[in-house]
Amino acid sequence: MDSPVISRLAPTPSGYLHLGNAFNFLLTALLVDFQDGHLHLRIDDLDEPRVVQSSVEDIFIQLEWLGIDYDSGPSGPDEFFSKFSQRLRMELYHESLELLRKSGHIFACECSRSEIRQISSNGNYPGTCRNKKLNLLKDNQTWRILVPAQTIVSLKIFTNKIEKIDVSREMADFVIKRRDGLPAYQLASIMDDLELGVNLVVRGYDLKSSTGAQLYLAKCLNDSIFPETHFVHHVIQTDDAGDKLSKSKGAHSIQMLREKHRNPTWIYQETAKLLNLPFEEIQTLEDLKEVFRSIMILKGGANSILDHKN
Repeated sequence: MDSPVISRLAPTPSGYLHLGNAFNFLLTALLVDFQDGHLHLRIDDLDEPRVVQSSVEDIFIQLEWLGIDYDSGPSGPDEFFSKFSQRLRMELYHESLELLRKSGHIFACECSRSEIRQISSNGNYPGTCRNKKLNLLKDNQTWRILVPAQTIVSLKIFTNKIEKIDVSREMADFVIKRRDGLPAYQLASIMDDLELGVNLVVRGYDLKSSTGAQLYLAKCLNDSIFPETHFVHHVIQTDDAGDKLSKSKGAHSIQMLREKHRNPTWIYQETAKLLNLPFEEIQTLEDLKEVFRSIMILKGGANSILDHKN
């Protein structure tokens, strides 16, 4: 990447952080450190009913235990809620919603999630309300962005290769304003990243469709900055049954696993294993950084390290 790297950690405080979060945070920190970049802590608390105070506290506790230092963002829960909460950026989100409304990119939808599940074979929205011309100012309905057929976006991966995503197939007409009037995740996420100047996004491979949605939103907003962002879509950690780790299930929380381990060495080694790095000699985060840096330099871009299939 030509410009200074800016990335972020973006946990959602709806439950205690788990091993999957730790891997994402460590990989993000490794990539930023390798490029002498800037790391921001961004906590996504827009979905207020799901925000748990103890989960906000847990983010800071586990980041400190993992030894991950970030360059900007809240120093603790009090500063987060007073200065960094997404609730403080509602005006920014609504300005972008209004811009999309005036440009004709959106339509109102009265379908519930259960109704969509009943009629959709793949879970994607089937376009039920697309041509109904419902009043956008009516309460208790969502706003969806119109995604025409064959809507393809290009994304830059970390190694400067270009990949394609068919947004119409992956996401269809996705929600940008929720039924309760709040901006949806896809919109809030891209607006936050633009505000922070983020140019490197590290997320699980299961969120690649979200990447496509946000790149399409950038196009609809006539933004030329976000499409230049580089992305890393990494392998997803799973439990013994092969299911993705989930906060809602309390799966493998770092808080619980810390009772079995005196220090985070085991997480550093597990991270190295997932990245196909030599792990036996890793004891500290500095050891992990050194191994990561040496392999990245050795492999000149390290496609194998960042390939989600590994």
